[in-house]
Amino acid sequence: MSPLCVLGIPKNNPCNVTTTPVYVENQGCKSGQLVNITSCSGACGTSTFYSAEMSSLQHTCSCCQELATSERQIQLSCPDNTEVTYTYTHIDACGCLKTECSAPGNGAMTSPASSKPHRRKR
Repeated sequence: MSPLCVLGIPKNNPCNVTTTPVYVENQGCKSGQLVNITSCSGACGTSTFYSAEMSSLQHTCSCCQELATSERQIQLSCPDNTEVTYTYTHIDACGCLKTECSAPGNGAMTSPASSKPHRRKR
């Protein structure tokens, strides 16, 4: 019997593209207006459960990260009255992708033998 994930992703904060308006600066040159810079943020499914079949804890992890990107260009104004073209990566879509789960502490997992039931003779 495999366990079901009862606790899910919080509905109020799913993984999605977020936008932050900022002035872009590079090597002393600056954008004349705010640029919408994108990032990925929000909740993804992560769980730990005990598997009697495997006699150990099983981990499922996913990370909110980019699924699709595109290159964007903007003009930056420099102090010497010149303009330069600046290219940056724009996030078009985000999603939850599987990732490795790491164990707490030194990275060692609990030995499956220590979690098996002990039997003794009567």
